[in-house]
Amino acid sequence: LAYEREGINYSLAGDPLDIQLDFRIMPGHEEDFAWVLVSIQDITSRKKAEDYLRYLGTHDAMTGLYNRAFFEETIVRLEHQRKDPVSIIILDLNYLKHANDTHGHQAGDKLIRRTAEVIKAAFGIGHIAARIGGDEFAAVLPGADEVLAAEYIKQIHALIGLNNKYYREPELSISIGAATSTPGVSLEKIIGLADDAMYANKSEHHHRRKDDR
Repeated sequence: LAYEREGINYSLAGDPLDIQLDFRIMPGHEEDFAWVLVSIQDITSRKKAEDYLRYLGTHDAMTGLYNRAFFEETIVRLEHQRKDPVSIIILDLNYLKHANDTHGHQAGDKLIRRTAEVIKAAFGIGHIAARIGGDEFAAVLPGADEVLAAEYIKQIHALIGLNNKYYREPELSISIGAATSTPGVSLEKIIGLADDAMYANKSEHHHRRKDDR
């Protein structure tokens, strides 16, 4: 006697519309169905708002990458469904504070978005790329061993070079570290090892920069 569901309808122009359909038999007409109330409500705006809220729950609004919460959930899931190897790549944007101080925060934000452009170009389906801090990023590569992780790092460096040719200053510079899982070692430990490798690479960047002065 009552039916309610959400579905898809189409406008006269052919555009999809989210709708809520209500179908009710009015009292006293349960046998002959002579009086039926049917209502169709356009809920497209509500659906878009709900989708956007779900998106914000798993993504970083500035870059479009996954956020830290989703990254951490992924690590927990992979630990429970452990299949080695899993490689973790940690990336950290260099000289962000200098860019903010010298060129303003808009320039710093642009560097963050440029870093995300590089990361999106480097990784594909099956990889989880996330912004896990203000200037820190991470990628999770299930099934990738040390050799493949090293190839991805080479690709990132090549993409950084292309990015710097396309954009004007400030120069994009990223420190990168990676580690690959082995049986009996937790993924949290692998993240720590990748983080250590990234900081070692960052130290090299700073030494090279001092030598160039």
